[in-house]
Amino acid sequence: MFEEEEKKLAQKRHALDHLEIPEKALSHAIRAGVAQSEKKMKRARKSVFTLAAVAVLLLAFVTSVRVSPAFANMVASLPGMSAIVDMIQSDKGMKAIIDNEYYEEVHATDSDGNITITLNGVIVDQSGMVITYTVDSATGLKDPLFETPEIYADGKLIEPQGISWNYPAAADARTSEQLIDYHFADPLPIGTTEFEVRMQIRDDESHHFRLPFSIKKPVAQGKVFPLDRTVIVEGQKIIIRSITIHPLRVEVAVDFDEANTMDILQFEDMRIVDGKGETWSSIRNGMSATEEEDGTQIYFLQSNYFEKPELMVFRMNEMQAIDKNEKLIIDTRLGKVIQTPSDGKLEVTGISPRRIETKLRTGGEFGYGYLMEATDSNGKPVDQKSGGMWSTDGKGDTFTYNDMEFADTDYANPITVRFFAYPNYIRGDVTLRLD
Repeated sequence: MFEEEEKKLAQKRHALDHLEIPEKALSHAIRAGVAQSEKKMKRARKSVFTLAAVAVLLLAFVTSVRVSPAFANMVASLPGMSAIVDMIQSDKGMKAIIDNEYYEEVHATDSDGNITITLNGVIVDQSGMVITYTVDSATGLKDPLFETPEIYADGKLIEPQGISWNYPAAADARTSEQLIDYHFADPLPIGTTEFEVRMQIRDDESHHFRLPFSIKKPVAQGKVFPLDRTVIVEGQKIIIRSITIHPLRVEVAVDFDEANTMDILQFEDMRIVDGKGETWSSIRNGMSATEEEDGTQIYFLQSNYFEKPELMVFRMNEMQAIDKNEKLIIDTRLGKVIQTPSDGKLEVTGISPRRIETKLRTGGEFGYGYLMEATDSNGKPVDQKSGGMWSTDGKGDTFTYNDMEFADTDYANPITVRFFAYPNYIRGDVTLRLD
């Protein structure tokens, strides 16, 4: 009964927007990252993400789910909804939200005389909020910086688990539609109706906005499937703690056995399948995973909340993993590479106290920035200013480059860099029925 699903998986399984967003990443300076991004975009065939972009994800990718032009036109005609069309095209759960009229128009406005912000509509569930809004400027924004937005419920700040939002499409635009995807750190109480969004835009000066609003639609309660099931893939134990289905997303809580010999990095094909073979796979636009303070990993899938299938099965077959002894260790003061993974795929192409650059042979399209974070010899995190990722093709092989620029040089050498992704795979057949 999974033939249709497996066929789709075989056709396309390359992650385009897998950016894990731990809460601590939000504390890094956005302005510095954006400045670096502008510089690096000048290099050919190089798409850049900064630590700012860990929180600010440009919603630009359209992948497997398609909608009719008539449906897209209908959605775009709703206030503020043209900003969400890309999400609908690549996320079945978002399309179901519109189909089931769970999107709610808001119309809250604030202005400082030069810039006007209008909240057009929201989607709210216990896991988070998607906000569409319009920015109008009398003169056009020259070089705007959107500071991290805040959401308050009943006068109290809702702590974020992660946030993504997009910048204006063009400089000097007098009007543009924007989108915020705000993940809550804790479940939102179901009876909550009163909210306020606080925003700050920096251009030639700072502009502050406060936009209170109420919702009329009741907050949908998440459907929780407690599992605590341990599965084994090539000797590595993975504990599926729970699966919670919200309208906006499915949350899969995962832990890893400390005795594992490998670090599990990315899940290539985590998904939920119904009895007809219909598949809900990973989030493609926006945040796809995060890490809680206790180390539990939360992975986000497209939601089937409104489908209510009689049979639901959680499945995964392929994941990236690397032996815990395989490390990237560099002495940036001496310009010396101490250790790289033994498979020879990774090469360090540049070293300085301020920056390292690496080159990874991927053997084909990879789609990941693979360097995660660095710690010094005392176990202290090394603050990053920015990072970039770009790819080249050469002599039948594909290489992905990743660099890290550090905020300062006040750290103890050597440094150890943690991998976010790596082209080494383990495979198995994990199938868990959700009852």
